[in-house]
Amino acid sequence: MKKMGEQELDGMRREARETEARWRVLAAKLTELGGEAMDAQLLVTFRGARDAGAVPPDAGFFLVAHILTAMADEAIAEDPRVRMRAGELDAMEREYGLTGEGWPEGDIPPEDWEALCVEYERACDEARAAFFRAYGEEEMARLYLDQRVTFHHRFESGRRFFHGLPMLPELLH
Repeated sequence: MKKMGEQELDGMRREARETEARWRVLAAKLTELGGEAMDAQLLVTFRGARDAGAVPPDAGFFLVAHILTAMADEAIAEDPRVRMRAGELDAMEREYGLTGEGWPEGDIPPEDWEALCVEYERACDEARAAFFRAYGEEEMARLYLDQRVTFHHRFESGRRFFHGLPMLPELLH
């Protein structure tokens, strides 16, 4: 096996310093942005890291899925099906006399309310997947709708790359 010469090592160190400097400039620019502009820039940055292979595949999946999910969660309230189902749920809950605290401890929710909750969640899932597609992430959308376990496995594997400890189950979508 050939040993690396001092000149080659110096070149690699210089390249690493230059890469780090570019990332630091980008990070400084990101702190100046706010709201949607920051989300858009983060998406571009995270896609760049994923597509360049700068991080393992699941870590890249996590970066892109994480920012897109956050963006989608802000946007799906405007989706017509989501809004319709949310309105139906609100009306039904008023009919049942609920005050936003959910069903009283020990009471079994009515089947019509549970069925409407399932429809609402389905509408939210479809709106998130449509959001993923709108941002060019067809495979992510397919996994989200058709192979949720695989989607969560890749998301969690990538999240652990950055954060280590497992995510609490109640924080998963």
